[in-house]
Amino acid sequence: MCLLFKSDYETGESHVLRETLCKVAGVKDVDTISKYTTKFEDLGFLRKEHNYRNNEGLLTSPVTYHVNIPKSNWVRFKKDLLLEDIDNKLKAFLVLLKCLCINNTNITYYNKTEISEQLHLSAKTVKKYIDLAIEHGKLLEINNFFLITDNNIILDTPRPRLRILNGLAREKYDIICNYCIKKNVIPPPYDDKLMEILCQYRYNRPEPDLEAAISNGDEQAKKNYNYYSLKYNLPKLCPNLPDQIYSLQYFLASLINRKIYKERFAQEEVKEKVELCL
Repeated sequence: MCLLFKSDYETGESHVLRETLCKVAGVKDVDTISKYTTKFEDLGFLRKEHNYRNNEGLLTSPVTYHVNIPKSNWVRFKKDLLLEDIDNKLKAFLVLLKCLCINNTNITYYNKTEISEQLHLSAKTVKKYIDLAIEHGKLLEINNFFLITDNNIILDTPRPRLRILNGLAREKYDIICNYCIKKNVIPPPYDDKLMEILCQYRYNRPEPDLEAAISNGDEQAKKNYNYYSLKYNLPKLCPNLPDQIYSLQYFLASLINRKIYKERFAQEEVKEKVELCL
């Protein structure tokens, strides 16, 4: 992961020094870095290009790494994960746990025994790092389900249709997600179609803009805030949540005009069925 952050995101080429990787990864010596990069090369994850050697066969210039950029089965993280003030082994465990999460979520339904089997770790090790993650506020355990709450572990959600909303859908989903977490409820997975409906038919104004307008004390701004603010309406329209919410439809039925929602959603379903028939 450290090597990926030090590589070109399109080509995967990296000229990073082993000393730099030692510092970033918290590894004591360059031989350990060489050991692991050789292992990655054997597994087909990268190719090492050894540059100049002296008469004794020792490298006299840095190694060039060519990391294979995956086309599928990938997850995303923020670089700040490497800078968090927690044990590097805990970071590594969270990365592995993310790989066991359901698509488009930070949720895994595996229990501790199954996590141990999937990650090829002892039950004792899994329990140790789960307890540590919960202690540091990086993980929630709810009814034997686990939710990763670290903000630097990104929900791997493709959003091609929502680019025009300039991140508004992500902002609104984060509000829903944080509201669920606050109530110890597993949030529903991201759905670009449902978030598009939510944003287009009511909650189409950024929360910071609404909050800035209401601070001026304008009566119309207050009315706008009460109507358009998701932060304001969530606790009012969805005060009581079930233990787990499986779809964003749960919120849409309460948060926007029911008739508009049903009409739009029905149109989407018909369109999809026609395309499938063709």
